[in-house]
Amino acid sequence: MANKKKGKVVQMLSPKKYIRQKARSLPIFECYVNTDWQEAGIANIIVSRKHSNSNITMGLYLVDLKCLGVKEAFYHFNISNIEYREFIDKLSKNADTATIPYALAHNIIFAGLEYAEEFGFKPHPEFNSVAQYIIEEDTDDIELIDIECGMDGLPCYVKGPYDSEVQSKSIIAQLEKAAGPGNYNFIDTMDEDFDDEDFDDEEFDDFDEDYFDDEYYDDYYDPSLSFNESLIEGSKTFQFKVVLNGLCDHPVWRRITVPSYYTFMHMHYVLQLAVGWGNNHLFQFSDKGFESETAITKIFEHLDAGDQKQVEAEETPLSQIFKKTGDTSVYIYDFGDAWEHTLTLEKILPKKSHMPEVLDVKGACPPEDCGGVYGYENMLEVIADKSNPESLEYKEWLGMDEDEEWDSNEFDLQGTNNMLTGLFEKLWNKHT
Repeated sequence: MANKKKGKVVQMLSPKKYIRQKARSLPIFECYVNTDWQEAGIANIIVSRKHSNSNITMGLYLVDLKCLGVKEAFYHFNISNIEYREFIDKLSKNADTATIPYALAHNIIFAGLEYAEEFGFKPHPEFNSVAQYIIEEDTDDIELIDIECGMDGLPCYVKGPYDSEVQSKSIIAQLEKAAGPGNYNFIDTMDEDFDDEDFDDEEFDDFDEDYFDDEYYDDYYDPSLSFNESLIEGSKTFQFKVVLNGLCDHPVWRRITVPSYYTFMHMHYVLQLAVGWGNNHLFQFSDKGFESETAITKIFEHLDAGDQKQVEAEETPLSQIFKKTGDTSVYIYDFGDAWEHTLTLEKILPKKSHMPEVLDVKGACPPEDCGGVYGYENMLEVIADKSNPESLEYKEWLGMDEDEEWDSNEFDLQGTNNMLTGLFEKLWNKHT
């Protein structure tokens, strides 16, 4: 087994999994914030932790204390001290920064979170899924520091240069609902009459663009993806049950809704996030799996499809294949491990939608490159047997501590939906 895994260890040691499970055991190294965070009401915070090899793992948090809380969150994992210093230097060129005690960084982040929550605003999906684990849990052990939020006692939405009209209208509608008409302030930094002497949003532009928007969805975001406008009008919402085949003892399934005008390329990204895969391998949709005469996939000219006819996933809408409830398709991910999923159309809901959503789930996603169904079941058997010397090897492979147990039922429903919303809002805003 050691030989079998030798070439896969790097792939299996997911930075996200390591951060979730181990980051808080690393000592705090440094914390930074822009010096005018109180005046601006916007805090760019860095919290870094130091590994035993002197490398750095760091979390980056753009905190809107006026209204929206943690607008952006990102991380860098296990980077060298030189890379870390280059990052700090670049950040300092965009805005004056200063080191601060961890307690202050912690209180700014959680003050923004709690204030935003009062008005129904959720943090950036990367905060829930990863970045929150770089900072400490919010307990009584952390010194409490009073942080002022809002503007003149009211929430204040500051519309920045990257906020689309759809986003802006959605935020204002939420404030109307949660705070009440007239009980909030609104500043449009793009308004010709706006006086930027009191608020300088420009100093944060490079920070947001360089370190959040482009990198966060690198694993899932395809900038060429678009929506077919002619299919949106009169569209419906499909409800699917997605079952990962072959796992009888540890079942894995997801119940999701998606717009009927999504293409199979969109569906691929939905499934990657909804199931929990990392978008590291090829995929196909077909009626009978590998034995099908025709497969819907992303076509690469340099790959030989053999006798199988291939149809471009990006050009094939779901509504072209799924016509009635009960219709099915087989989704195969990773042609080596051959993870086979059965998609069943459970309902056709007579409403138009723009975002996918995971409604219900069962089971944790198996780790990538573990050998398919057989390899996963073998892994679970070995890892549960502490007397088996290979149990510790598997735990190291997965980034687990020696005394940790693999939870085959673990799934973060809210975090997954936040990630789906973040990705498809990005695509939708690009479309609109």
